[in-house]
Amino acid sequence: MSLPRAAAVVAAGGAVVLGGLGVVTVAATQSGALPTRPPVCVSSGAVSGLSPAQAQNARTIVAAAQQRAGRAGAYIALMVALAESDLRILSNPNDPAGAGIPSQGVGYDHDSLGLFQQRPGWGSAAKRMDATESTHLFVDALLQLDGWQSMTPWYAAQMVQRSAFTGRPSGANGGSAVVGGNYQRQTRRASSILAAIAGDTATLDCGGAPAGALTPGGAGTHGLPAGFAIASTATLSARAAVTFALAQLGKPYLWGGNGPGAFDCSGLTQQAWRRAGVSIGRVVSQQLRDGAATTESGLQPGDLVMIPGSAGTLASPGHVGMYIGHGLVVNAPRTGDVVRVVSYESFVSEGVSGLRHIS
Repeated sequence: MSLPRAAAVVAAGGAVVLGGLGVVTVAATQSGALPTRPPVCVSSGAVSGLSPAQAQNARTIVAAAQQRAGRAGAYIALMVALAESDLRILSNPNDPAGAGIPSQGVGYDHDSLGLFQQRPGWGSAAKRMDATESTHLFVDALLQLDGWQSMTPWYAAQMVQRSAFTGRPSGANGGSAVVGGNYQRQTRRASSILAAIAGDTATLDCGGAPAGALTPGGAGTHGLPAGFAIASTATLSARAAVTFALAQLGKPYLWGGNGPGAFDCSGLTQQAWRRAGVSIGRVVSQQLRDGAATTESGLQPGDLVMIPGSAGTLASPGHVGMYIGHGLVVNAPRTGDVVRVVSYESFVSEGVSGLRHIS
């Protein structure tokens, strides 16, 4: 309990699996039932020790959480869902709002619903009983917890969930003196599941740049022109961000990758600006609101360039690169490719969704 394309775009809560290790791109509907969320690229397939429903829920949790909070966030989310619902979407007769929404079992803990056993203060029944949306709700709260990365995972889980495992022994927590002891018990299982799912993510191909956006920026290594130099007019922070991004040339694309060994598009831009001491969002939809809007004629080194990509639209972009000056963009393109420099003209060949000046 807690207190107050082989990918296909489907409504949150649905799933389309296209053979073998399928790829499911899940996006929230825009009908009003669920808010628009960044697409989530979810693998499919069996996970040892889990039923098919549990396995797919686990994969959805990892995909949604890792995209925004990295592997550590995915680990904590898995730990919580294992303890709260055993990775099942639970209805509850104490909350009639969940009646009629597909479920995988029944729970009776207060008026809690779903994978994370979230009470009404977390959001609507539709959100709490949707694997993707409920994970986003959990991650929203986790990211608002100052210093969560430095906490033990079960302590961070408890600070978000506020379960009966407060560290004070009681009948409600079986006499446990461990803060988040119920989540601590799931560490080995969560670690095993995460490792199994992480091994599949290298095959995912969602949200990448279209082939037409990959024209090399120059004849040098990974598209970087020989003798390239960052413009002297670039700010110190922009210079640091561009320098970091270019130092990643040749590293592989990995959906949800935050480095240091592999990156996805927004992971690269976020980490580059983090190295410069500037915090921006983790996913493209968040970065679209970071900094200030700019124009093509006003682009400066370090600015972000958003495009539809293979899984987005002009209104809801799915890919981002960093302008480095001289008509060039560095980006992590897509599965099977590496971080490289391409021409700005080719990068925006299918339209520009947004240009953001970060400082």
